[in-house]
Amino acid sequence: MTLASRGVRRAIVVALVGVFIAGGAIAGAQRLTPKRNVLRYITRPVAYGDISATVTETGTVNPVDTVQVGTQVSGTVAALNVDYNSRVTKGEVLATLDPTQFQAAAQQSGANLAAAKASYAAALSAIAQDQASLRSAQANATKAQTQLALAELTVRRDESLLRQGFIPQSQMDADQTAVKAATDDSHAAEAAVAVAEALVKTAQAQAAAAQQQVASQAASVQQAQYNLARTIITSPVDGIVMARNVSVGQTVAASFQTPTLFTLATNLTDMQVDTSVDEADVGNVRAGEAAQISVTAFPNVVFSGTVQQLRINPTIVQNVVTYDAVVIVHDSSGRLFPGMTGQVTIDVATRRHVLAVPTAALLFRPLPQRNAPSAPPGGGGLFGFGTPTNGTAPPAPVAGAPGSRVTVWVLRGGQPSPVSVVIGISDNQNVEITGGDLHAGDGVVVAQVRGAGSSTPAGGAPGGSPRGAPGGGRTPGGT
Repeated sequence: MTLASRGVRRAIVVALVGVFIAGGAIAGAQRLTPKRNVLRYITRPVAYGDISATVTETGTVNPVDTVQVGTQVSGTVAALNVDYNSRVTKGEVLATLDPTQFQAAAQQSGANLAAAKASYAAALSAIAQDQASLRSAQANATKAQTQLALAELTVRRDESLLRQGFIPQSQMDADQTAVKAATDDSHAAEAAVAVAEALVKTAQAQAAAAQQQVASQAASVQQAQYNLARTIITSPVDGIVMARNVSVGQTVAASFQTPTLFTLATNLTDMQVDTSVDEADVGNVRAGEAAQISVTAFPNVVFSGTVQQLRINPTIVQNVVTYDAVVIVHDSSGRLFPGMTGQVTIDVATRRHVLAVPTAALLFRPLPQRNAPSAPPGGGGLFGFGTPTNGTAPPAPVAGAPGSRVTVWVLRGGQPSPVSVVIGISDNQNVEITGGDLHAGDGVVVAQVRGAGSSTPAGGAPGGSPRGAPGGGRTPGGT
């Protein structure tokens, strides 16, 4: 159902209630008069006026920005510095947790860091010592290689002297023994160099491990200091405390999720109303449209707002689909509180100086004349509303979306005459006429009654009502 048709039908229901109540009184009076067969028509003049179509829904008042302040560490609440409605500034201390265990953890981490640094220093000293040993082994290896070279040179020289008979064989044997000893010393020196190099590499690896341990312990110290700092809960923004969820002595656990200690609102002058708009009306709501908000706490105050956003995420409750329209409202006095239920009226369309008729005129159908064989389609009932008296099917709907063609009845020559018109928007009291043979000043029939007297147009602009008929005013022939 479209916005216009819903608005028209709402107005029709209201009009019907008044018609039926008045009809009961008039019907009782008619039983006392002998001229019951005379039909009287209650009319309203067609006139120009302004019509504004609206969407009326309910919503919840919320701050534009809220911040939930929690704790990242577990502990016992030692002190609370704020309460409900407290004004806070960014960085202000809101609460503190018992820091004892976190202080101990920080001290222990500091001690572990000092031990790791000492181990790293010892590893560096071991590297220096092993490097010195390596240099000594390398010098010994060089010396051994030199001695081996000399021994080999001596053997080659003595071989020539031995062939010439200048030296005995024993001298050659001694020279060869010296070569063998020098070779063994060179191999031993090279092995010592390899061992020294291995020791240096081991010491370097140990120093690297000690250095990583220092970094690890430094991170532990940083973590312990961070946890200790988190025992002081501060405000992340300037605002006001909406909710306090803890008390002194209460234990909070942050093992699986961050518990919320406080809920802050940045301010209570700029608020938003999260309005649930029915899917039948959501097509008419646009960002930037004006809205009026009223709350029960201030029944005589209307707050002005603007539709900021229409969120396309649907909410479905018991097969009823609604969408959230965010309406921004500024109230410098701070009278709007979070959680209030607001009645939101959104202005979706406005027509200035247009031809309009009362909504009751769209529902009217003339009664059949007394002793007539059957009632006309759409007739029936004391006032021309309801089901036909001849048992025929109910008439087609008399109203619809803007652009629908409907029939109204104009009093011409004392008798109602049907006129086909095209309707536009509705403000629940009047309906815009955009087409058809209807002019300003024409009297459209809104109801009829049986009784004495003649049909007389009732005064008033569209939307006015004679007594006892939809719209109020004065009944023809009555007072």
